[in-house]
Amino acid sequence: MAGKVKPWVWIVLGIVGFGLLCVVAIVAAGLFFFTRHIETHEASPADAAKNFEEIRLHFSGQKPLIELDTRGRFLKSNLDRPTPPNAPRLNELNVLAFDPDEGRIVKVSIPFWILRLKMRGTKIDLNGNRMDLEDLKLTVEDLERFGPTLIVDHSSANGDHVLVWSQ
Repeated sequence: MAGKVKPWVWIVLGIVGFGLLCVVAIVAAGLFFFTRHIETHEASPADAAKNFEEIRLHFSGQKPLIELDTRGRFLKSNLDRPTPPNAPRLNELNVLAFDPDEGRIVKVSIPFWILRLKMRGTKIDLNGNRMDLEDLKLTVEDLERFGPTLIVDHSSANGDHVLVWSQ
């Protein structure tokens, strides 16, 4: 009789095992998301300028929706510019940042469905100033209304550069 394990022990062990499996699955999903949506590589200032210019070409003649001062603080929004008729549905919000001190470019792509689910808490780091879309006087609805557009094009005095766009 000493070798027989009570059924409730197996149930508790099964629940604990299932809980651990769920934690491992969540961590794996987070790592997959991170590696899939964040790219980083070394770049010279000339290479970085070329990358930024390639993206700007897609939005030639467009003023960014948000203008920042040299310190990265909100100056004004250009939400009064004309909206395109039948703007295509947005797939992602992109951030391209260059830090000349580290010589690195970082590109982050945030699937737009995440923004649609929960706008609050969506942070963008502009030259060390963390802000969310509300700080930029911008809503997900504004972004969808304009379709693929240049949102922020910011350069600081020390050479940091951030470009934010939707597509």
